[in-house]
Amino acid sequence: MTVKKGRRNELKKFSICTIFICLMLMLVSCQNNKGLTFTGESKNWNAELITKYNIWGKESQSIKIIYKGENPEQIIVPSFNVESSDFMGWGIGEIKFDKQGIYYSGDVIKLDTKTPSSSEIILTLEGEESETILLSSSS
Repeated sequence: MTVKKGRRNELKKFSICTIFICLMLMLVSCQNNKGLTFTGESKNWNAELITKYNIWGKESQSIKIIYKGENPEQIIVPSFNVESSDFMGWGIGEIKFDKQGIYYSGDVIKLDTKTPSSSEIILTLEGEESETILLSSSS
């Protein structure tokens, strides 16, 4: 009789602990994991640096670059660089644009910390006519 009662108490403690862990995970996932979008434009380009966060709070960054001119599928950018004082810079070599003039990188870099909304991010597009675009968050 005592063995069954002890086993039942262990099972009850395990169930309560499991429920508690599940509730904590749900609370963490309900935090603002949307991320931020930093935008900017120049004479020939629109750009967005998109940040999003996983359940553990780690940030991933991607970039969307839009060419404003004609014949975008013929445009090739030899490389671009993303720089900020709030994270280590990164870049990508030769990129090509689709028929709408859009390049989207997908997740490129993962960071342990979140980029502050006050960050100023510099995007430099290399090529025949290099351009620098200042990206900032609207939030």
